[in-house]
Amino acid sequence: MTMVPGKDGVTLDNIDLTHATTLECEECKCKGFKQTMMLKKLSPLVSPTGQEAMIPVAAFACEKCSHINKEFQEAEIQAQ
Repeated sequence: MTMVPGKDGVTLDNIDLTHATTLECEECKCKGFKQTMMLKKLSPLVSPTGQEAMIPVAAFACEKCSHINKEFQEAEIQAQ
């Protein structure tokens, strides 16, 4: 999944959203989402410091039931 606005000069002004699909919560079918944080635990074996690390990752949770869709959990993590 790629977030579009502000990336490589592409903005919502350049996109026809009539061809976009509205996402729904996998649990309750709500179409509203709020930004939240997930924590990822990084093993010392792959951590650059050689120590276990807890890494905060932005995600979207359902406004109604707080479920995080699998698609959001598995989204590519990009450094800001």
